[in-house]
Amino acid sequence: MYGSPGFDSPDRLKELLASCEQLRNWSLEHGLALNDDPESLTLLDQRLDSWNADPSHHGKVDLSNEVGKYLGNVIVKHIGASQWKVWPNGYPVIQLRSGADLDVIALANERINYSGTSLESIYSMLQA
Repeated sequence: MYGSPGFDSPDRLKELLASCEQLRNWSLEHGLALNDDPESLTLLDQRLDSWNADPSHHGKVDLSNEVGKYLGNVIVKHIGASQWKVWPNGYPVIQLRSGADLDVIALANERINYSGTSLESIYSMLQA
């Protein structure tokens, strides 16, 4: 997932990254309305486990970018002083209060494709 290098409109960036339309539609089809609240991360994790267990979708639907954007939106909305940031190459990350960058797209990819850290656990670590 890459945007345009030099992209510097915070409002447009927020709009593009907030959409997660494919994930929101998929979630609704699986009984979950995503509302950008931290509690939804646990429910989304459960749905992703079911998604991973069903090989019929593999190669057809890639939710990694969408899940990463959703996780990022929850963090920005609920973790103080965090914000979307775009690296010079156009790649979106979350900049935390500490100034550190959090690659939510890579974390979501690890979660979905390699049974990485749960979304809820990632969020919880940021609250500490």
